[in-house]
Amino acid sequence: MKRCFFLLVVFSLFPKKSYSNQFVFNHQSKSIQSPLTETELSHLNAEFSGSGYLRVKGMSLEGFSGPGLLKVYAAFSFMEKVINSNDFKKRVIDFKNKKGERRFESNKGLSNEEIYEIFMEGREVLQMDTPGEANLYLKLYDNPASRVIGYTSSKTNLININWKYFKNFEIHEVSANLTHEWTHKLGFGHTSAREHDSVPYALGYIVRDMVYRAMNQLSSPKGRTHLN
Repeated sequence: MKRCFFLLVVFSLFPKKSYSNQFVFNHQSKSIQSPLTETELSHLNAEFSGSGYLRVKGMSLEGFSGPGLLKVYAAFSFMEKVINSNDFKKRVIDFKNKKGERRFESNKGLSNEEIYEIFMEGREVLQMDTPGEANLYLKLYDNPASRVIGYTSSKTNLININWKYFKNFEIHEVSANLTHEWTHKLGFGHTSAREHDSVPYALGYIVRDMVYRAMNQLSSPKGRTHLN
């Protein structure tokens, strides 16, 4: 109950102009509308040189309801807000691995700049005809004995999320997990669960930290003024 109340409070902190767009689920296209106003959208687009705006779209949400559904909606909103910022672009391009090298592990021979462009282009391996969209097909499952937070396969669009972890995750942690799994859809992988400098893990951590900061900004009067 406390988590549900917190989510509703977070939603209420968004600018009133964009509030109606925040949670509208389009049943015809099975997608969630952008959390940003058209003015904010135009402003963000103007900040990019070569990369368009990447929309986070929930194409199917199986097993989510109540507070859990609100939480995943909030994760979509915050993800879209942070990944379309110049700060995200800078963090990805300037990323350095544990060796101090400006490159990701398991990078498929690509530079940080090229990885950023591929991410922002949003062409999943199985959905090359949907540029500019991070299409998320999510299914909640429950395996209390598993240590796996979530998993996916190269043969399907589906991303499976373990309720064992999701139920206790905060919005920034859900955002990180979704970013990690969706990056697999772009063709990036990792050699093991310990390869934290790989593209999926590193981008997930970047989004996690940025969403956490954005949530804190929204929670303060000063932050609300800035975002408005």
